[in-house]
Amino acid sequence: MTYKELKNKIKEEQKSLAQQIRNGKTGRKVHNRSDDNMDDWYSLEGNQEDYRHQHIVYCMMFNNTPYELIEQPRDNNLPSNHYLEKIQKQWESELDEALRDCA
Repeated sequence: MTYKELKNKIKEEQKSLAQQIRNGKTGRKVHNRSDDNMDDWYSLEGNQEDYRHQHIVYCMMFNNTPYELIEQPRDNNLPSNHYLEKIQKQWESELDEALRDCA
């Protein structure tokens, strides 16, 4: 997988997560809940956390954006460094596999 292909794949994953988050938010009110948004409503908090962490790593890895320009959270709302590193290692390993396949 090339650098550009990985970047596009991640963008599509983020678009999908954003859609699930929007769909889950509509299910917050009881009268809006249906079979269409029930799964997204149950996984809303997890999807929000996943999107936040993926967005941070994406900006730092592909756009070289410093963390301070991405977000400025309160001290009690910092992202998980362990999860950020895990995502970055996963994406880097996908790039490394593509480089090994080309060689």
